[in-house]
Parts: sequence; C-alpha cells; structure tokens
Amino acid sequence: MVGIGLVASTACGKKTEAEKALSAAKAVSESMVPSNAQNDYMKPYLTDEKMVKFIESLQEDVNPFEVLFKQGGQMMQMTEIQKRAEEFSGFARKYGFADFSDYTAVWGRIMVGEMLVAAEDMKKGTIEMWEKSIQSAEESLKKPDLDAETRKMYEDQIASGKTSIEDLKKPDTSSLNEADLALIAKYKAQIDEATKKFK
Repeated sequence: MVGIGLVASTACGKKTEAEKALSAAKAVSESMVPSNAQNDYMKPYLTDEKMVKFIESLQEDVNPFEVLFKQGGQMMQMTEIQKRAEEFSGFARKYGFADFSDYTAVWGRIMVGEMLVAAEDMKKGTIEMWEKSIQSAEESLKKPDLDAETRKMYEDQIASGKTSIEDLKKPDTSSLNEADLALIAKYKAQIDEATKKFK
C-alpha cells in the first residue's frame, strides 16, 4: 500500500508539473499577443510543417529561446523578454515562423504536451497498481478464517482503490487538444534527440 501511495503522489506531482508548464508557456505567449488562437490550447495550432521547422531550429548551436526555459525552470523577466523580442523574432523568421510569439506558441505546446504524455504514462501505471491491489484484496477476502477487523481492512482497500481509479480516469479538460498531442507524439523521438543539448 505504501508503494501505491508513493506512485499516486508521483502521478499527482507530474500533473502539477504539466500545469506549471502550461502556465509558463501561456504566460510567454500572452505577454506578446494578449488574445488569439495561439493561447487557446483547446484549439489545434501545431502542423507537420511547424514541427519540422521547429526541430530544424534546434540544430542551431545557439538558440536564443533556450534562455526562456532555463534558470532552474524559471522564465526570464518579461521586461528582459521584451527587450530581446526583435532578436527572438529574427531567429523565428529564419525558420519560417511568423514571429517570436508564433515560435514560442509552438515550443510552449510541445513542452505542455510532453509533460502531459509523461503524466498520462504515470497515471496508467498507478491505475494498474490499484487494480492489482484490489485483486489481491478480493482474493484475501475469500479466506474463510478472516476476523472482522481484517475483513474490514480488505473491504476498505477495495473501496479506496476503486475510488482512486475512478478519479484517475476522469478526463482532463484543461490540458491540450488531441490533434496537437498526436503531432507531439509523432515527433517526440526527434524532439528528444534535438533538445538533449539544452538539458
């Protein structure tokens, strides 16, 4: 049971990191363009072309956007970002992006998508652990010589496990649309390889 608690805590932690990434990406994008499709994460924004261009941009020895997501996960001050906006936009246009906000909208969605994929994998693992715990408790309840206290413990374990599974299976409506997530998954190996030098 302790192991399950730890995994559940880790899964929750992953979700928190995904929410942080979502907030960070939105903050950067909204600082440049207050309201448009770039900031609505429930609407598709990524395309194969944008993903290929983005990966190409990561081949540069120096990517000025790297500093946005460095410093222990803390973003640069918005005033500093605005001072370097022209530099950022020049780099973005070099790879076919409209400007600074277009490039960061793509990068932001990729960051969020990767965190959500990791959180989803952790969630699946947690569900499997709860299912095994329930199965084990159900088998234990079949023993004829159980005392009332032990029987109650197993029944509580089953009830708790089922509740946890239901909670974990609830859809997350505050994340990223399926089309963008599918593109991030499609290019994940290439992105991982290209971003090694930034980590």
